[in-house]
Amino acid sequence: MMPSALARQQGGRLLPAKAAWRPPNLRWGARSEMRALLVWSAVLGTLTTVSLLGYVWVRIQVVEAGYRLSVTRQLVERLERERRELDVRAAAADAPWRLQELASARLGMRRPTREEEGPLP
Repeated sequence: MMPSALARQQGGRLLPAKAAWRPPNLRWGARSEMRALLVWSAVLGTLTTVSLLGYVWVRIQVVEAGYRLSVTRQLVERLERERRELDVRAAAADAPWRLQELASARLGMRRPTREEEGPLP
């Protein structure tokens, strides 16, 4: 009668046997595979984009932290230099000759004469 691949007949049409069955719409099967490929490509592309954006964000944060650290170091150096200058000024202000100079210039004080010196009551 007919080849073994064509096992049955239905409504005047011959159908292939189960072993050799293929989708009747081969084009739809290829389209389905293409759709799946596009979906996976979109998912991978999205993940890659998100990963790259995350990497760039982290790098920007590192650069900003470096700038803040640099500014803080400069501030610390400036404050240390100012502290050293103030230490020198404080030491100079405590010097006996400096105190004598300030007393005579600002307050009009002078050293007592021999007659003015005496025991305190």
